[in-house]
Amino acid sequence: MASFHRFCVSSLLVPNNRSQISNAYRAPSVLSMPTTQKWSITEDLPFISNTSKQHNHQTGYRTFSDEFYVKHEKKLKDIRRALREVEETPLEGLVMIDTLQRLGIDYHFQGEIGALLQKQQRKSTRDYPEHDLFEVSTRFRLLRQEGHNVPADVFNNFRDKEGRFKSELSRDIRGFMSLYEASQLSIQGEDILDQAADFSSQLLSGWAANLDHHQARLVRNALTHPYHKSVATFMARNFHFDSKGQNGWVNNLQELAKMDLTMVQSMHQKEVLQVSQWWKDGFGQ
Repeated sequence: MASFHRFCVSSLLVPNNRSQISNAYRAPSVLSMPTTQKWSITEDLPFISNTSKQHNHQTGYRTFSDEFYVKHEKKLKDIRRALREVEETPLEGLVMIDTLQRLGIDYHFQGEIGALLQKQQRKSTRDYPEHDLFEVSTRFRLLRQEGHNVPADVFNNFRDKEGRFKSELSRDIRGFMSLYEASQLSIQGEDILDQAADFSSQLLSGWAANLDHHQARLVRNALTHPYHKSVATFMARNFHFDSKGQNGWVNNLQELAKMDLTMVQSMHQKEVLQVSQWWKDGFGQ
């Protein structure tokens, strides 16, 4: 379970204070955000029925019934099937991989995720929409963080003749959240990603003041806790997912994440109790 310790989807360092956003790119007073559903692992943890788990009053930690493990295995199979089904829908596949990683349950599906990313890498950029900032940024980040060779010039299509990001993109909040995350994987000399980090952080910081509390929280979370500099175990507590477009796999991912968290918590409780007992028995002296 050590691999478990490896988020808004759509959607860690606080960015340095940047200069004021230029008038050309100032955030409008009303901004749209992708539809999201609020969800927390810790709030929904009691979803497991009492028949699926028992509490060992002598040892103080949970034990799990055969029914629990059967349900857990079924969730794994359902998600593997869903990963195969999204192969022909590139954007949905990217979102699903991103969700698995942000929930910290991607270690169950490394083979399937690797195959999906290799398929996306093999395809020519002509096969993908170059105008969708969210999709291009998400694909770039997922591929690069897994070690694939992805050039930063995939973002050139979003810049004008002067080399600045196009003004018409300035309302795409989800796209710029993803661009900021992608920029965290820059390497020395990639000026376009340095520019992307500066520009997207300026825009997102400006937007945060014009959004409602929930939406502003998502934007601030993207700025202060980009996935590449975060721990999924902790980030999952504030995970929000895009509720539009998924074909039923979201619930399975949520439930598997909660089951995994319950199992990990039980394992940690057991280890703490074992150390405590070891100390009480005098071996710690």
